[in-house]
Amino acid sequence: MLSPEQRKWQRHWHEVFDAALGPDGPPGEPLPDDIDTDFRLQFELWDLPAEARARAFSVFPNAAGMLARIDAHRSAPPSAIDADEATRILRDGLKLLRRLGIESPEPDAAVAVLDTGKVSLHDAFSKADSPFIELHDALHDMALRETGEAGKDAYFFLSEPLYRLAASYAVAHWICWPLCAQPGAPDATEAEYRLWRGGWSAGWSEEGVFLFDRREEFGLTG
Repeated sequence: MLSPEQRKWQRHWHEVFDAALGPDGPPGEPLPDDIDTDFRLQFELWDLPAEARARAFSVFPNAAGMLARIDAHRSAPPSAIDADEATRILRDGLKLLRRLGIESPEPDAAVAVLDTGKVSLHDAFSKADSPFIELHDALHDMALRETGEAGKDAYFFLSEPLYRLAASYAVAHWICWPLCAQPGAPDATEAEYRLWRGGWSAGWSEEGVFLFDRREEFGLTG
């Protein structure tokens, strides 16, 4: 269920969508009870002109920082990185988590680069989490500390609409980072975001940390 503040934001977003894209559904139709089932907000956000999207975001703390990240993501095409660069980015990201007091795998431990000809994405992650899983679980509390209840509510409100931008929570978390930290603070979401943009997903299983090469899947090869 939506909090009272989130319900106000939902109505505001629908008003922005109506003005920019035209009404959706019959007048007076009740809005969905949560964002997970409000598919208009999830999918049509990315059909809005930039000015309308800025109006939608104007209700959130640190909206300008999040909008700047959306613009940066949409304007810069992804670029493949090799296994050595992916490993370096992963290690640097894990070191930052340790400095921030967030549990993570040992940054200097071995990182396996899986043979994608022998193991599928599904099988690789069937018994694995992200090595950034503890960060994911901490982000809403970080938003609460940095931007108050409004920041925490905004983090949860935006999670699914931002996921739809690239079908990636790594992207959603990176865009939401301005809710969670002061401008200029080391960005704990940057490593996972850069891995995704470079065609890699990181995993953490009982056997250790690994990288799964998704460059071909993402069209970043050849």
